[in-house]
Formats: sequence, C-alpha cells, structure tokens
Amino acid sequence: MTTYVRKPFLVDAVEITDKNISELASLVGTLQNKDDGTIYIQVDRRLVPNVFRVYPGFWMTKMDGNIRCYSKQIFDKLFIPSNVELEEWIAQLNAPA
Repeated sequence: MTTYVRKPFLVDAVEITDKNISELASLVGTLQNKDDGTIYIQVDRRLVPNVFRVYPGFWMTKMDGNIRCYSKQIFDKLFIPSNVELEEWIAQLNAPA
C-alpha cells in the first residue's frame, strides 16, 4: 500500500444559534421543540444524511450545493478558519494535473 493525503477543500460555514435556527431550519428540515422547550431542527435525512437533530451550537456547512451539519466538537476537529495563504495552497493542490 501507498500512503496518500486527502485533498483539502473549502466550505462556507455558519454556527447555528437561537437567533438563526428558524431561518436555517428551512434548509435542512423542520423546527421542533422538545418537551422541556429546547429548540432543535429535525433533519430531513434525504438532505443531510449525517445527523438526526441539530441544536444551537452546531455548525452547518455548504459546498457545491451540499449541506452538512456537525456538532461543535466534530466541527472543531475537522475544520479551521480559512485565510488567503491556505486558500492559495488549496487551489494549487486541487489544480488539474
């Protein structure tokens, strides 16, 4: 076997908050309330297959029309803020051979 590195890619991301959860719910499912009043998005698994429910504090990403949602813990493990140098490096790595 040979070792490979997965090519990095850029995503647009937004943290889901109490203020924007209603607006974002329409992109991935329906807004719901638990019995204790906790608000969440019941996710349509056909749109976002990786989670069932999304709560404030989760993150939503979009790339090429695909939306994904992540808990804060998972998002922090997978993503870092972008900057010009990273974006140039990513463009070079993803350039056609």
